[in-house]
Amino acid sequence: MDAEHPAPSVELPSCTVRFPVPHSLNFALSGATSARHGEMVTLAAWAFRAAEQDGTPSGATRTMGGEPTGTTRTGAAKGTAEPTAEPTAGRAAAADPMAAVTTLVEELLRTGTARSGPVLLAQLARVEAGLTSASAHWPAAAAAELRDQAQAYADRDTRYDPDRVAGLLAELLARARAADRPLALGTGESAVTQLRRTRLVALGCRVSGRGERERSTEVYLAQPDAGIVLVLRKQWALPEGRGATGAELAARRLLGHSVRALAGANLVSESLSRSAGRTVTVERGRIASTSITPLGDAWASLPAPVLLHDAAARLRALGGRPPRLVRPRVEAENAHVLAVAEVGPLGYDPARQRLEAVLRDGAGTAVLVAAEHDVLCPGRIDALAAALESGTVTHVSGLLRQAAGRPVLDPLAVRTAAGLVHPDLAAEGDPHPFTALPPTGGDPLTEALTAARTALAELARTGLDTALPHHLAPASAHLRRTGLRTGAALLDTLAADPLPARWADAAIHLLTALDLHQEERPGPDPGAPRHHGG
Repeated sequence: MDAEHPAPSVELPSCTVRFPVPHSLNFALSGATSARHGEMVTLAAWAFRAAEQDGTPSGATRTMGGEPTGTTRTGAAKGTAEPTAEPTAGRAAAADPMAAVTTLVEELLRTGTARSGPVLLAQLARVEAGLTSASAHWPAAAAAELRDQAQAYADRDTRYDPDRVAGLLAELLARARAADRPLALGTGESAVTQLRRTRLVALGCRVSGRGERERSTEVYLAQPDAGIVLVLRKQWALPEGRGATGAELAARRLLGHSVRALAGANLVSESLSRSAGRTVTVERGRIASTSITPLGDAWASLPAPVLLHDAAARLRALGGRPPRLVRPRVEAENAHVLAVAEVGPLGYDPARQRLEAVLRDGAGTAVLVAAEHDVLCPGRIDALAAALESGTVTHVSGLLRQAAGRPVLDPLAVRTAAGLVHPDLAAEGDPHPFTALPPTGGDPLTEALTAARTALAELARTGLDTALPHHLAPASAHLRRTGLRTGAALLDTLAADPLPARWADAAIHLLTALDLHQEERPGPDPGAPRHHGG
């Protein structure tokens, strides 16, 4: 055990097993049904014994059958065989859908994604079905998202994003190249895990939407027994001309309760299941077996790493994760509750319509809280500002990331002495007076990498068969001017030899470089005068 993981745990393909009481299996906790609880506990105990025998360094978390981020692979150290390694026949069967993915993506790159139509959508659907049958959950999710983007392009929908399409194509090719690793495919995960009677703790709600006809709410729910966060997603179809804001959605019914009530309560249910990507579904017809109670002090008793007292330590623990293109596609992997020791002054960036404030956790780490205005949530900024200025903030839930070398929290809810505040569900009120923040300068490396990503996205849209060398020349020159010579050389090679494999080399390198740079480049202390309105 350690400060980050107070209870030893094992990530099994179908559930998480935790051992809160040392040397006693009677008190073990799992997300499995009663019929399989004993089996899961036995497997978890065996995993720790195997780890001790092969000399794996001791830690709080073990994993079997997959390789969740931030965990130690049981039985994989020092060249030993994994306890749940897939049979050779299983790996061969899984190779076929990945080969189909590679063939389709290469064809798309040659002809261009602009040819979206019924044939392409049918091809993507078949590929997705094959991946799902092979339990390749992560590529299947990427293929589903790519199909959604292709449909958006065909419909001339504003949700189409060429940069996102390029990222999905690169992800599918990267996962195909790493197909011999269960981590990259998600084959060690159970597609659906039935949860026994389970208590979940709501962490807040996020509202999104596209156009006037569709809205989505995502309620974030911590599963204390497993030490993870799940997402309950609901899409709302709206009548034409009846666009709804977050405040209006707050009164909608979800699981028999209002969205606002559900987003700030303890939920107990016997009819839940979770997907490999950690989304929650409720069995049809069993909503009545789900009840909610007031949240109370549940946030303060959440286990680590859901509850954070040192945000910097959490980000350091995540530093060894695989690149984004091949790591597990897990919902809410960065959702946490931050215990707040101090709230600094607020500032507003009018250019980005963004509120910024600095919190300090118990370890003294300065965490930048940043929230941008959204027309779907017109009360978000003012409600968040009022909550942070109340002087009684104890916890803030949100999505934690690292930007410019510092922790940044995108807030979901704020706990004050008056109760829980949900910025996305707040009604629009009187404008709040803010201190304007000075403008920030651009980052040359980010600009060069972003320009290269855009050039690759445009090439994927129009197709490699019609590519001309000068199409990539400006992006290559930009990279070379900023010292990114390897990326520039990859673009030059692609321009000289426009093949799908060359495009994949460049896209995987540059997209990974952009992700790592945005997370790790040094930046000013978020407690510096800029964020104090200076």
